[in-house]
Amino acid sequence: MATKSVGRRRRKARSPWARRIKTSLSLILLLGLAGATVLGVVMSIKLREAQARIGSLPDVMAEVSRNPSVIVSADNKVLYSVSSEYRQPVKFAEIPKIVIDATLAAEDKRFYEHPGVDYWAAARAAVANVRDLRTSQGGSTITMQVVKRVYTSTERSVGRKLDDVALAIAVERQLNKNQILELYLNQIYYGSGAYGIKSAADVYFSKPLDKLTVAEAALLARCVRRPSDENPFRSPKRAIENRNVVLGIMRDEGMIDAKTYDKAIHEPLRLNPRPPGTGARLIRAPHFVMAVLDDELKKRMPGLDLSRGGYRIETTLNTDLQEEAEKQIADLVRKNRSRKVNNGAFVLLDRDGRVLAMVGGVDFHKDQFNAVTQGRRQPGSSFKPFVYATALASGAIGPRDSISNDPYSLTDPVTGKVWSPKNSGGHTGGSVSVRSAIALSINIPAVRVMEKVGPSAVVAAARSVFGFHSELPAVMSLALGSGEVSPLEMAEGYSVFMLHGDRFEPFMIRRVIGPDGEVVKDFQPNIRRNVLSSEVASQMDSFLRVVVTNGTATKARVIDNARGKTGTTSDNKDAWFCGYTDELIGIGWVANPQRDGNRWTYEPMASSVFGGKVTIDAWVGVMKKAQAMFKDGSLRKRFDGKTEYVDMSVKDVVVEPPPIPDENPPPDEQDGFPDTVPPIGTTPPIGNEPPPDDPTRRTEPPPRENPPNGEGRRREEQTVSVEVCVDSGLRANRYCPETVTRKFAVGKEPKRTCNLHGTHR
Repeated sequence: MATKSVGRRRRKARSPWARRIKTSLSLILLLGLAGATVLGVVMSIKLREAQARIGSLPDVMAEVSRNPSVIVSADNKVLYSVSSEYRQPVKFAEIPKIVIDATLAAEDKRFYEHPGVDYWAAARAAVANVRDLRTSQGGSTITMQVVKRVYTSTERSVGRKLDDVALAIAVERQLNKNQILELYLNQIYYGSGAYGIKSAADVYFSKPLDKLTVAEAALLARCVRRPSDENPFRSPKRAIENRNVVLGIMRDEGMIDAKTYDKAIHEPLRLNPRPPGTGARLIRAPHFVMAVLDDELKKRMPGLDLSRGGYRIETTLNTDLQEEAEKQIADLVRKNRSRKVNNGAFVLLDRDGRVLAMVGGVDFHKDQFNAVTQGRRQPGSSFKPFVYATALASGAIGPRDSISNDPYSLTDPVTGKVWSPKNSGGHTGGSVSVRSAIALSINIPAVRVMEKVGPSAVVAAARSVFGFHSELPAVMSLALGSGEVSPLEMAEGYSVFMLHGDRFEPFMIRRVIGPDGEVVKDFQPNIRRNVLSSEVASQMDSFLRVVVTNGTATKARVIDNARGKTGTTSDNKDAWFCGYTDELIGIGWVANPQRDGNRWTYEPMASSVFGGKVTIDAWVGVMKKAQAMFKDGSLRKRFDGKTEYVDMSVKDVVVEPPPIPDENPPPDEQDGFPDTVPPIGTTPPIGNEPPPDDPTRRTEPPPRENPPNGEGRRREEQTVSVEVCVDSGLRANRYCPETVTRKFAVGKEPKRTCNLHGTHR
């Protein structure tokens, strides 16, 4: 009896909690029922709406295809179109079983079992997303993907998802599974302009569908997930990984046996070296168009599906300049093939960052790799201006400083290896001005400046000031361009000097117009103000002008007010010229890439190939055309028809007098290590003076000392001309690398001979 009494007391003690739990469960159940009722009503309404919307789905799909999306240039020329005329439709009966199995394994294993919505997959995805606190998985079926391409937007919302569900159910009521799968396989985008499985097989493997291997079918099936990121041409390693995932699912689902699986995962990737025309028609500027599709639209308008038809993408490209750039790069490669130059790239931008021309390689049909946007190559000495600008901005050096040119060595404390950068021919000794070090691209002074400011500071400035996003090594050799960057990054970096401290962000799209004729998105220039002090930027601008007038880029003198920097890497594997005018920036690059199976290697070019001797020729050719178009007004018009002009006259900065021009300037620098400069023991021959519009041309400075007052005005008028060393101000000797003739009052001319140069060889 006592035990029963204790049990009753315990039950009574627990009863308040039990009642609360029961109440809570009842409330949850009621809310769930209410929610389910509301959801049911909403879905009932959406199902009726969906049934009314779909009409005849195949007719709707055909109508979408008959209204192409186009990408056009700034001068209204069609660059690219997506149209049914260029698709390769295929009947369901013609699609091999391995292609269907691979597609189901990759996208919708339960396709033949669910009614258009896979509730189990949706629930599994919801649990995973809650667990990961992000959208890590999706539950879309093949049917839902079909309706999303035609009827719903890319908006991510509960309402849009419910629309997808309702439309998918409605479609499944109208069409059978095979018809839906046929629509999917004919309309889905596989990347590289291929719409539909037949086009994809042709583009990637140059095969009819019935000749695809299991491995190839599995690779294509996964391309639709992220056609830009997982494009086999762009990311072959990633494509193989994805292919093997699909093959694993096919094996687990009994679609293939273990022997077939083992053979397929070891099958090498043999991509089509010359992809044909596809469901998307590339008409001109192919590297630029693919950059717009795979980079710009993805970054600025993720989820936009041009294959739905009716979109108009208006770009910044000028077709006249594009044709000129393509011609110049093709001619340059052809003329220098004997010197092992087999590829080149060029990008031209205006002062607002609009890409006016882009040549990502010499032959798009042979190689779709875009060296302008995707390439990461060492820039050599063309990176030095960022080192000097960082040092000037930090106060580590001054614009009139002299930098030691004595031999330099650095010992790695971990490995004990010694790094000793060299100048061309091994000539060292004395010191040189900052201006001369930049103009003649001497290596050792650049390394010493890097030591003064610190590699970490240069890397930080490269990212925050000059806009580089590539990973750069914080090492001393970065002073000579040992990091890897893209030409488009170099253009953004050089814009800081062009814009006197501001920086543009390159862009390729002006605006996007939707199927209804309304502007979906309008893009404006993005100028980051005051990233570098205007004083430092203007000083660097004047130094880069001297590179053209008297340094390693004298071939660019024919372009009005040109400034820039040359760069040629170790073993002549890359040759650059990065230059600009008041209105335009152009970045040129040449190299000798060689294909070895599925990988590319970069082999040395001839020892006579330099940025200032070869690459600069294409730069000059394009700039001549562009400057002529600016002068006749055709490039000054804004896209809204108004005239655009910004006064960018060179700011008045104090600079050293220019060095004596050299009629036969030295070959361009070789920046990985050797760097060609005039031997220290010679004086450059006197040549033409800088042109009148040279911003570095200044009135000769007055003598260092004023004439004695006792001699009066008669003595002031009596002068003598003396050749002096720019660095020391004393009488030049035969070893001074940079001299200038100055007038002095009689008796006040330098008496001593320069002692900075000649003691070292």
